[in-house]
Amino acid sequence: MTFRDRILLVALAAAWLFHGTASAQQPFSFHGSLESNSVYDDEGDSPYKGFHSNNYLKLTASKGRFSAGLQAEWYPDPMPGFDLSLKGFGVPLKYVAWDGGNWQVTAGDFYEQFGSGLILRSWEDRDLGLSNSLGGLRLSADFLDGALSLKGLGAVPRSGLGYASTGVFGGDAVLSLLQLIAPGSAHALTLEGSVLDRYEWRTDEDIAVLLGAPAPENVLLYSARMSYAWQSLLVKAEYVGKGKDFTAVHQNEASDTYTLSGGKAATVEVNYASGPFSGTVSWRYLDNMASRAYRTTGTLGISNTLNYLPALCQQQTYMLAGLNPYETYVEGENGIRGDFYYRFRRGSALGGKYGMKLHVGGSWIDALGKVLPRRDGNYLAYRDLNIDLDRTWSRRFKTTFFVSIQENSPTHGNRKATNAQNVFVLEGLNKLSRTVSLRWELQYLYSEELTRDWMAGLLEVGIAPSWSLSVSDMYNHGDTKEHYWNASVAYSKESFRVMLGYGRRREGMFCSGGVCRWQPEYKGASLALQWSF
Repeated sequence: MTFRDRILLVALAAAWLFHGTASAQQPFSFHGSLESNSVYDDEGDSPYKGFHSNNYLKLTASKGRFSAGLQAEWYPDPMPGFDLSLKGFGVPLKYVAWDGGNWQVTAGDFYEQFGSGLILRSWEDRDLGLSNSLGGLRLSADFLDGALSLKGLGAVPRSGLGYASTGVFGGDAVLSLLQLIAPGSAHALTLEGSVLDRYEWRTDEDIAVLLGAPAPENVLLYSARMSYAWQSLLVKAEYVGKGKDFTAVHQNEASDTYTLSGGKAATVEVNYASGPFSGTVSWRYLDNMASRAYRTTGTLGISNTLNYLPALCQQQTYMLAGLNPYETYVEGENGIRGDFYYRFRRGSALGGKYGMKLHVGGSWIDALGKVLPRRDGNYLAYRDLNIDLDRTWSRRFKTTFFVSIQENSPTHGNRKATNAQNVFVLEGLNKLSRTVSLRWELQYLYSEELTRDWMAGLLEVGIAPSWSLSVSDMYNHGDTKEHYWNASVAYSKESFRVMLGYGRRREGMFCSGGVCRWQPEYKGASLALQWSF
């Protein structure tokens, strides 16, 4: 009997047990959603030519304290840039759960996060093709009027449409100390801790060859966290330790050197808000913090991760600003980021009649010298400075002016050479009538490296309450003289939405929430469908 069969038997047994205890008078509810994303690549010489589609059907049911659900997925041929191991049909998520008030139990597949996610985060992002759910058992409970929360789990990470040959076992605790010893205090102090053991019972044989010995079956991770809040101030800090793991310590053009080494991470974040001003400063240190569902010397799929390590810099949403994004250097980096906001009040000299908002932010990230070949000190991996100014001129017209000055090392500091680019964006929103709006963007990227200068434009028409039309183009007039254009039309009504588009996608990194995957170039039609019921 496979592990998946055991999970299903546990889920069915739990469902029968909990359903029998639920009151017959409690209402039954049933919900679901359907999502389909497809492209047809009609590029003559493209390796991705043809039809590709990712499809998801999610169903949930509840009655009283009992709930159950499943998610079926079908990939006749995964979309370009997505994990090819997903091809086929499966039901990778299914669960039953019981909510007992101060305690909860889940059997089956679930998503979970301990603290900030540095040692454990499982989540789904369909744009990335990422889903690293856990299949097993999870228990959680609250004590002392909610001042103490405990959580424990034992599970197997998802791999493709099945499971990896790895087990994870861990627990998480959160104690609101001042809520317990000084109720009603204006201060809040929370202490948290987590521990996670990753056990892999089958590893890649190439790993033992490279190490000259088998990799350890167990890797232990632990985390200690605290947060303090008082009036407009919030301070968070975390330290993470990681046991010895198989890792690449030197990366160069000739070969990689592998070894067993431990890891650690530390973060500090300070938030402050007062009147029209607010700001956040974050510092983070990472040293060998990759945590994989399974260890391999081959290509790693984006879902082959157990923790969350987003890039410590602004996540760009404008086309050209995100053209060459930074990816977290999990082998080792040290960085700081700051974001500051100021709202100019209505009626002030700068705020005008409708007010104005200013944001200034930036980051500086170094790769650790000890993980770079022939480097005895830290070297720049990425830095940026971002300024955006939102101004409302009237009830029908609003603009945003954005500047991003970026410098990125394509080798994460392995060489001193870096690529610099400056991005300028002007965005406008015009409300032409009560039902029609027009949003436009003009963008320019100046650079003397890579493919040099770019320009881009976007025009989007919204017709309330259902229609949206959009056209955009990115043009590299500095080197390749290539256009990357897209046009789409979307219709939505209540919980139903459909979008049809056609265009050309550029090869490069696509990022969502600070996590990135490689997007190959393709051209053709796209269809996206979403329906909730």
